[in-house]
Amino acid sequence: MRIEPVVRGLIEGLLVDGEHPVPVDETVVAMVRKIDGMPGLMRFGIRVLVVCFDGYGLIRSGRRFRSQSLESKRARISEWANAPLGPCRDMVEFFRKMGTFVSMSIDEAGHR
Repeated sequence: MRIEPVVRGLIEGLLVDGEHPVPVDETVVAMVRKIDGMPGLMRFGIRVLVVCFDGYGLIRSGRRFRSQSLESKRARISEWANAPLGPCRDMVEFFRKMGTFVSMSIDEAGHR
């Protein structure tokens, strides 16, 4: 399963606020590359969480996370950010912190 659409939704839901420009496309490409470059079990774990998160949207609203509106995506992100399960909260924080770092590292010309 491709994780890019889910990563895009996470980046949009966490970082896009309408006030600050966020290079979403470049950030998504860099984030997926970073995930693919992780050691085996770490890469497997984050991919499993991303796939579960996509499926969670289906359970909560009848549509996979990747296919929801921005408002619905933010609601799903908030639910996981406040979940009693540590891995759920940790995944949201990973994308919030790493996504912010990556997006701020990309200059106006789109170089990494």
